Amino acid sequence: MNVYEKSKSAGPTLKRDPGERLLGSTRSGAVFVITVFLVTVVQTLMVPLVDLATAQLPWPLVVPAVVGIPLLLAGCAVQAMVFLLLDRRPEIPVVVTTAVYLALVVGLEVPSWLSGMKLVIALSLFFLATRRRAYVSLLWLVGVSLVTVATVTLWVLSVAEDVQFSIAFALGEAMTFIAPAAGAVALGIWWGAQKRRTEIARERAESAEREHEHRVEQARDRERTRIAQELHDVAGQHIAGLITLTDAALQLAASRPDDARELMADVRSEGRFAAASLAGALSDLRAVGAELPEVTADLRRLDELISYWRKRGVEIDLVTAGDFADLPAVVSTSVYRCVQEALTNAAKHAPGAPVTVTVRHSFDRLSLVVENGRADDGRVPVAGLGLGWGLAGVTERIELLRGSLRTGPTPEGGWRLDLNVPVPPITD
Repeated sequence: MNVYEKSKSAGPTLKRDPGERLLGSTRSGAVFVITVFLVTVVQTLMVPLVDLATAQLPWPLVVPAVVGIPLLLAGCAVQAMVFLLLDRRPEIPVVVTTAVYLALVVGLEVPSWLSGMKLVIALSLFFLATRRRAYVSLLWLVGVSLVTVATVTLWVLSVAEDVQFSIAFALGEAMTFIAPAAGAVALGIWWGAQKRRTEIARERAESAEREHEHRVEQARDRERTRIAQELHDVAGQHIAGLITLTDAALQLAASRPDDARELMADVRSEGRFAAASLAGALSDLRAVGAELPEVTADLRRLDELISYWRKRGVEIDLVTAGDFADLPAVVSTSVYRCVQEALTNAAKHAPGAPVTVTVRHSFDRLSLVVENGRADDGRVPVAGLGLGWGLAGVTERIELLRGSLRTGPTPEGGWRLDLNVPVPPITD
């Protein structure tokens, strides 16, 4: 299951990093608290301070100004500072800001001065809605609204003699409280949904990037494996060729020294050709995005491979049937590598033995048989040259093509490789 599916199955909320902070760093949190405090103080104390300065109206609070103003400042400060607890539990600011507002309304009996505190309560509900599910946020909105409206209504009825006026005043206060609170919750729910979508998109992008990096690394590993196999095939073929020529030269050295010298010249040429071939294979390690210097080796070049070994004294009988030009590239290349490996092994382990190569392409199948006889001319098989990659590499190639490969000794003392690969039929 990918990141997006996990997020969908988890519901509308996304599991957050425990280190995530709503107000950001400590410095940004302090700036936020100070801003809320100053804005609330200005809205709360502007009217009473102007009235005191101009002495237009008597002081309306039940307590003197030297007590009432510090109480209002303390209430504004508590409402602002409680936002520092948002990251612990966003419900705490909602409870504290509401309690401070109601305590000052009932205690000082000046609800008209405290309109700024209603906005602070709405702000706390906004942050709550960004962190909680929508139905939880709505329940908090309903609960806070009911408690606030009920408290203000009971207080107004207790201090006012005119019931009709009290109800009208309570309804007005309720509307001025519920409207910003409901708007804040709605914005918080929207903001939280947008943030969750952004987080899901970011995690999907990060997951896609990781998947891309993984695929790139897999491609690099496959390319390294391909180059290693290429080096093995090239090195094995040419080293076996060098040994075959050297073996023949040693046999002729005593009786036919001139022919032996010619063979040694061939050994030198073969060594140079082997070095050039290895350099070409190694160039793949340095060339990024460059085209390969040679055409891909496949069954269309089978005659060149057979000619290579015949020039080095290997007796090869080649039998072919069918057309190899339109074979799928991966099939043609893989079978060619199998022939290359089989001939290399025959030259190393059965020097001087005759080899028969039979390749047939029928309607929906490609078969290969490479069989070599016993080395009857006294030559000693060359041991210690194999890296263990030859047959393993051939087997991996054929398994990927859903083919079959059988290898083993023959009754005559030779070795046989029998391969069959399914080939999709070619349709016009």
